[in-house]
Amino acid sequence: EWLLKIREKTGKELFAVAEYWHADLKRLLRYLDCVDNCMSLFDVPLHFNFYNASNQSGSYDMRYLLDNTLVEHRSDNAVTFVDNHDTEPGQALESNVLDWFKPIAYSLIMLHQNGTPCIFYGDYYGVEGKIECHKEIIDKLLKIRKYCAYGEQIDYFDHDAVVGYTRLGDYDHPDSGLALICSDYLDGEKVMNVGKNLANTCFYDALGNVEELVWTDEEGNGCFKCDKGSVSVWIKKCDRNN
Repeated sequence: EWLLKIREKTGKELFAVAEYWHADLKRLLRYLDCVDNCMSLFDVPLHFNFYNASNQSGSYDMRYLLDNTLVEHRSDNAVTFVDNHDTEPGQALESNVLDWFKPIAYSLIMLHQNGTPCIFYGDYYGVEGKIECHKEIIDKLLKIRKYCAYGEQIDYFDHDAVVGYTRLGDYDHPDSGLALICSDYLDGEKVMNVGKNLANTCFYDALGNVEELVWTDEEGNGCFKCDKGSVSVWIKKCDRNN
């Protein structure tokens, strides 16, 4: 009731997010139904998927990383996150996503077409003795999100270790579009399509994890690669005319 009144008084559709700390998606959906979807919720089930994947040393089935999450089932109300002040080591809801997996997790939520991603202060600046600083890679992802993460998304969650998605870009953002590929335990490669708009185009890994370049064919298909336990985000470098 308060949200409805404050929005009516301001004349603005003010954003609001609530925390219902439960990994059961059905509970979160029921909560949203009860409040007529007037707010977003933190995607706690997604956090626990990341937590489990990071703690299973490569045995997690990456095909199901986004399954049973708010971003999958009610994306307009999903605030995606990796960790927060309560999940870090020593805190009340300790379920810290291990540092090796955080570049993968942040890449997935920050470049995804759905959900509103949230960056944890402790992941950005580090927490002495507890959490590494991930500022460098998050800054890269912020830039990629601003300039490249547009257009239709095609998912490639079809392998137990190597998964990814592409964004096809749009005409309002020149040279936008990308290919994301990540793996939890082996060096990977995957043929993915970035659309005919990015056909015959040279791509490079904007995160700097893979040095070689990738060319797409006349249909926009390219064989994109990543290292084991890592993520690569491929964006346009040039086309055949440049």
